[in-house]
Amino acid sequence: MSLAPIRDAELYYEVDGSGEPLILITGMGGLASYWAPQVQAFAKHFRVYRFDHRGTGQSTHSDVAYSIELLASDTIGLMSALDIPSAHFIGHSTGGMMLQVISSQHPEIVASQVLYGTRGRTDAFSRRAMGLRKEAALHIGIDSYVRSSPIFLYPSAWVHEHDAELAQAERQAVASSAPAKIIASRLDAVLRHDQMHALGKIVAPTLVTCARDDFLTPPYYSEELAAAIPNASLEFVSKGGHACSITNAGEFNDRVLNFLRQQSSIA
Repeated sequence: MSLAPIRDAELYYEVDGSGEPLILITGMGGLASYWAPQVQAFAKHFRVYRFDHRGTGQSTHSDVAYSIELLASDTIGLMSALDIPSAHFIGHSTGGMMLQVISSQHPEIVASQVLYGTRGRTDAFSRRAMGLRKEAALHIGIDSYVRSSPIFLYPSAWVHEHDAELAQAERQAVASSAPAKIIASRLDAVLRHDQMHALGKIVAPTLVTCARDDFLTPPYYSEELAAAIPNASLEFVSKGGHACSITNAGEFNDRVLNFLRQQSSIA
């Protein structure tokens, strides 16, 4: 098991492929395994790094006040520990929020970035959606929080068709989950997120994308991000919900790789 020290914690990470560094930052679930449908395709062109966030998976389950800034700092700490001076990035949802902080405050370490299924600020819809998830974790139970997550992540037909494998994944997620207090603190970090004031500072080549049927971070969030980031490109994946990199991996991989390869020396 590979663990990297970052100040007061350790982050579990995995590495595949060779070439320019590409760091994949997961959303609220925080697990490196989220990117399994991308690794083979991306590792043909890049040295791919993925990791479990602090508070998830095999990384340290720190009992602290979480913030997007803390998680972004953890990512920079991982880069330092692994001697990565700069990289291409993909950030999904919460990972995209982390990436907004990194690319606006540390432009020298971001060669290019993909902001996927994310938002620049919290609005009335996100307060209701993420607030409901927090209430489930704290007051109903982690098992209900985990079992309700597919409703937010995947198209309804995909949930129906993959019910058995989702049930197995949910049992594993509940067994390895951090305490509800940590989940709630991580959700609070997302609920406080507002980087709209800083997006104009971003200079890295940026692709903003999500699925047209994304329920949790609807397309208007991506449109707002792309309008606020200088020279950002905006592309939509035809379908696949909030986790379209899983449910529609072929189209997602093609669109993202096309952008990343244009920004790298392998183009």
